[in-house]
Amino acid sequence: MSDPEITLNKSSAASVESHLRECDERFSPPLSARVDLVEYARKLAAVADRFEVWRGSRLVGLVAAYLNNAETRQGFVSSVSVCSDVEGGGFASELMRKCVQLARRKDFESLGLEVGEADQRTQAFYLKHGFALSGKGRSGFLRMELDLTDQ
Repeated sequence: MSDPEITLNKSSAASVESHLRECDERFSPPLSARVDLVEYARKLAAVADRFEVWRGSRLVGLVAAYLNNAETRQGFVSSVSVCSDVEGGGFASELMRKCVQLARRKDFESLGLEVGEADQRTQAFYLKHGFALSGKGRSGFLRMELDLTDQ
């Protein structure tokens, strides 16, 4: 198996959709229970910055963030996922670091995200990366935020 390659915005909507389907049950609750995966993949491919890990022609890790609101200078991390066969390799952390670096280069003040209230493991991942709980999100979700102005 080939060594993983880390890229920015290489993926197509089809490769994002395939990856999200493979990781669907790893989301809490499953992503397909919350969004139409085809439309969501199209939106991510069209407007999100995508930090990616590829193993050959297979997308195995993805952090997708909306870093396009220069007016508010607030970004939003929409998706973080790695396939089970590469979990534990540090890829999600590396992709998150690259996302934060780009947000800082774009002079963003914060990055927000939502995480399932019951998803302690994912909350711990975000806390490890400097995010803090900032309130309630949609029903069943917590809002977390990373302040980029003091770092």
